[in-house]
Amino acid sequence: MKSCLSGPIVILFFSCTVSGLESVVHRNSRDHVDLAVFYKQSDADSVFLKPYLAWIGLRKPEADSSRNQWVWSNRQSYSPVSWAEDQPHDNHDCALVKRNKKIYGSNCKGHYFFICTKDPYNIYEYAFIPQSKTWYEAEEYCKNEYFDLASLTYALSIDSTVKTQDFPVWIGLHKDGEAWKWSSGVSGYRNWSAGETKDKGNCVTISSVYKKMATQNCTDRFPFVCFWDNLVLVKEDKTWEEALEHCRSLDSQIYLRYDLVSVQPEQDYDYVMSKIQEAITDRVWVGLRFLAGQWLWVNEADMLYSDLPLCPPVNQRCGALSRNGNSGMEIRDCTERRNFLCYRKY
Repeated sequence: MKSCLSGPIVILFFSCTVSGLESVVHRNSRDHVDLAVFYKQSDADSVFLKPYLAWIGLRKPEADSSRNQWVWSNRQSYSPVSWAEDQPHDNHDCALVKRNKKIYGSNCKGHYFFICTKDPYNIYEYAFIPQSKTWYEAEEYCKNEYFDLASLTYALSIDSTVKTQDFPVWIGLHKDGEAWKWSSGVSGYRNWSAGETKDKGNCVTISSVYKKMATQNCTDRFPFVCFWDNLVLVKEDKTWEEALEHCRSLDSQIYLRYDLVSVQPEQDYDYVMSKIQEAITDRVWVGLRFLAGQWLWVNEADMLYSDLPLCPPVNQRCGALSRNGNSGMEIRDCTERRNFLCYRKY
């Protein structure tokens, strides 16, 4: 059985300030959604953050936005573009390009990265700008700093322009007083960019390609990466049996149920230990139990611990983890009262 923890990590394309992210997280708190926490380099490396959306110079005329007619901001004549399937919708009035080289419609008031044409005499030389602006703000920026928003009138221009870019993505690390803390859990993982002075702001992004951290002003707008945290620490003192009953009685939706967690050696260990640090008791119950002459996990996960006693004493037949993390899986008296870890099954 594969890991039962850590739901999918997903990148959200629309850009947001950190205060705006807090409202997104709050709306999804019941589903245990939070900004991503990384515990080691392999966690960051495993997350694919390269997709993006960026404004281009295609929009509907302001005077006739109700009709499905599109024009380029530099007044080039419109030619058919590579719209994505089922795009654009009737209520879309500005256009974005995605890393898959398809064009998407959107409301002009959304905040996204954008692509400028650099030179009026070479309309196929472009600049990718990893700043989040509305379409009109992006157009103004391009006209002030370059020439105009990009006109991707030919397949060749899309192929040469829309490519992998290294841009900032919000993660859950932020400054709390003088200390750097994660929005959920405890982790010592850091991978700062070379020369990072940590003085540009109190919030942190990770770069989409090289996975380097940098401080940012919390009011800046960037895409963000979240994870679906299905591990729940219950800070109530219960026996092992009571803990099992409590997990299985937690509020859930159809096809989604809670259970005491299974923890395999090495797999997800750092993640689980970060949760345990917040416990009130020195040890927490997990779903390990000796029954019918064998050790088993209550969720029927594979038993990978080889050092458990073959015939444990009657008063030591339940599994627990210690907050100090030094002793691995411990066997304890099932009647002891401890905090415990539940997880939501997918």
